[in-house]
Amino acid sequence: MARSNGTKQRWAWALGSMMLVPACGDDGSSGTGESGNAGTASEGGSETQGAELPEGCDAFVSPGADDQTAVQEAFIDATAGQTICLAAGTFSFTRQLSLDADGVTVRGAGGEATILDFSGQISGANGVLLTGNDITIADLQVFDTPGDGIRGDKIDNITFDGVHVIWPDAESTDNGAYGLYPVQCNGVVIRNCLVEGSRDAGVYVGQSTAILVEDNEARGNVAGIEIENSTDAIVRNNYAHDNTGGILVFNLPGLDVGDGRRTNVYGNIIENNNVPNFGEAGTVVALIPPGIGVILLAADENEVADNEIRGNDSVGVAVIAYVEALFPPPEDPNFDIYVESNFVHDNVFENNGSNPDDLILLVSESSTGPDIMYDGCFDPEKDNTNGALTNCLSGNGDATFKAVNLCGQGMLEEDPGPYTCEHDPLPRDL
Repeated sequence: MARSNGTKQRWAWALGSMMLVPACGDDGSSGTGESGNAGTASEGGSETQGAELPEGCDAFVSPGADDQTAVQEAFIDATAGQTICLAAGTFSFTRQLSLDADGVTVRGAGGEATILDFSGQISGANGVLLTGNDITIADLQVFDTPGDGIRGDKIDNITFDGVHVIWPDAESTDNGAYGLYPVQCNGVVIRNCLVEGSRDAGVYVGQSTAILVEDNEARGNVAGIEIENSTDAIVRNNYAHDNTGGILVFNLPGLDVGDGRRTNVYGNIIENNNVPNFGEAGTVVALIPPGIGVILLAADENEVADNEIRGNDSVGVAVIAYVEALFPPPEDPNFDIYVESNFVHDNVFENNGSNPDDLILLVSESSTGPDIMYDGCFDPEKDNTNGALTNCLSGNGDATFKAVNLCGQGMLEEDPGPYTCEHDPLPRDL
């Protein structure tokens, strides 16, 4: 959720004309001043030796006449273990920034204080592209990118902490698709972040493993938080509200990494996710009807527990297979369309389904949507004698339930009895 950062007070002394302070002296060794670091300040094209660095910084950049060059050069010069500090103020960019070094931290003065403005960007698919390992991005804002906000590709250990990604125009198809976008990564932490306005997913983790998404706020996106084709994710203590769909756990066909499983969604507030879908036509997320709290799509062995799920106009939790009645035919012979072995339990449901989308009205054959909707599908080729593949319900109070008939294998039913069972709970820590 949005927060301020005390470091902004520590950097208030920085001159607006200062561009870059690397942490080394004339001989290349580390310098030390009263603040613990000293180096070379670039100011108006001339160099002044011995300028002090803020504590904990190996390089320091303030907004100036050429932010693109100053920040990109700081990224290029960074080496393992160094911290690049960005001062309070607004930096303006026309091209994508890229960081390809290992073990680097980029830290601003706060998500509302250090603003990386990409509204004038004319090239590059992302605002910031990360490709090094052991990277941390913290306490800054990425603003109005035409493409994705911050993308991390094939990284071991990536952390976003206190990062804001904002598009100022509500429900605009001109907004970028993804806010925070790590893909094919191992070891992902996203915490204390805010994403608003993405035309696909605000907080997205795809084809990745060992994931922690906690204490974030996602609002005004098509999908607030999305875990896609990923394994062993914990999604906890987030506030997903006023999106089209609050939290999505998807398996999709045709990707390099498939068969994601074991996402634990617990302790979240998921409310009022009723924004009209403004996703790009042709994408799967553009097919999601507004008013969905949580969706489990073709994903197995997930847990949804101890959440507050309320005010979602269509459905509180939807557990559905990837069926051709709803989605494009999967051109992937190894893709399993079914959603199995999930456990939805001990959630609080309030005021869901009061104004459902037409699609929900059609499949539920009712004027209201349920708190929990199951697809009514099963794979006849699999043996479920021991119930291991059943999607289980338990301890959801007075939650309304409906199993629909998406696969033509049964009939509409409102009795949760056949699904009242338990699976072993997932770990709540990585």
